[in-house]
Amino acid sequence: MQVFEALRVALDMLRLHKMRSFLTMLGVIIGVMSVSLIILMMKGFEEYINGEFESLSPDTIYIMYDPGRLSGGGSAGWVSGLTPDDRQYLEDRAKNLKSVTGLVSAGSHKVKFEDEELEGVRVEAIEPEHHEIFKKVIVAGRLINQDDVDNLRSVGVITEEVAQKLYGSNDAALDKLILLPGLTLKVIGVMEEPPAIGQPAPKMVEIPITTAQSKWIGGRNYTFLLARAKSPEVTEAAMDEVWELLMARSGNRPVYRVDSNESIMAIFGNIIRVIGAVLASIAALSLLVGGIGIMNIMLVSVRERTREIGLRMSVGAKRPAILTQFLVEAAVLSLVGGLIGMGLAYGMSLIITAMTAANGFPNDEGLKAPFPLIPAMGAAGFSAAIGMIFGFFPAYSASRLDPIVALRYE
Repeated sequence: MQVFEALRVALDMLRLHKMRSFLTMLGVIIGVMSVSLIILMMKGFEEYINGEFESLSPDTIYIMYDPGRLSGGGSAGWVSGLTPDDRQYLEDRAKNLKSVTGLVSAGSHKVKFEDEELEGVRVEAIEPEHHEIFKKVIVAGRLINQDDVDNLRSVGVITEEVAQKLYGSNDAALDKLILLPGLTLKVIGVMEEPPAIGQPAPKMVEIPITTAQSKWIGGRNYTFLLARAKSPEVTEAAMDEVWELLMARSGNRPVYRVDSNESIMAIFGNIIRVIGAVLASIAALSLLVGGIGIMNIMLVSVRERTREIGLRMSVGAKRPAILTQFLVEAAVLSLVGGLIGMGLAYGMSLIITAMTAANGFPNDEGLKAPFPLIPAMGAAGFSAAIGMIFGFFPAYSASRLDPIVALRYE
């Protein structure tokens, strides 16, 4: 019953000194709220990134030419980029790959139709297998097929935003011309904005890769290759196989980089968690500041209640009872501050979700910020522990008072 009685007295002291108690708890409130909000934002962004990657195939492998990986001024030898020969080499030898396709990124351009113009339209030259990997969804017409590639047809597939702004509707865009700088195409299809990681590309034109290389930008190199593992379970094995084959082909020169959606997602997740942990640790320093404030106010409280302590000890209260009383008061002061901080963080999580959804950031659903209940409870528990740790010295000082001296204290 001693602890419950100490708890009742501690709550009475909070009610008696409301303003002083609130100001004392302020550091703890800010600390718990900050830690909870940082974890909340970290979880929100992690959930957003996971959702973005789920829109792509987890077994997609990216193969890039990256001579910058050579150290000590090493030479790339005869390797000057990724070519159709490299694609065929992988298709013939990689047993864990289902398909390999190339892509040429032709940058962003101004496109025209009659008197209408549209700036910043991204142009990509692709092969038909690209659609399967990136799960393209056609809303009008058709996608680029192998016949378009084989016959170097001057055709293009545009996204809905391009269709709406240049032609007024998706159906109206079909069989119309679209003018790129130096190339005229016939629109054969309209697709939804393709899923992407990072900056979305709602304004896009896709053209056959052979058309781009023969009639427009020239060359035969790919910007990068996309490969599809036979199943998600063998993605890691497929990546290792691709790396070994490319190293053998380049004479053991590390001029390539091989990644997958799964490995990229893991990297993003680790970065977010590390940043979140660092920021949460910094925010937790405010809990120490709050602890110092609690120690200060408990020392003041011991001085103010010296006669009370002397009276209690004179009628039989033991030193452990006095120690417990002041420890419980310090813990309650800190815990109440932690609970207030949790409540404020919960309210902020609702506001963040509503505001980001209203502004369409990072997507139409906004940043889903689920309240981190377990970490918040941990922060509140930690705040109570901080209160007890910093309250121990004042409590110990109170328990060591001489009752005779304490009764005479003015």
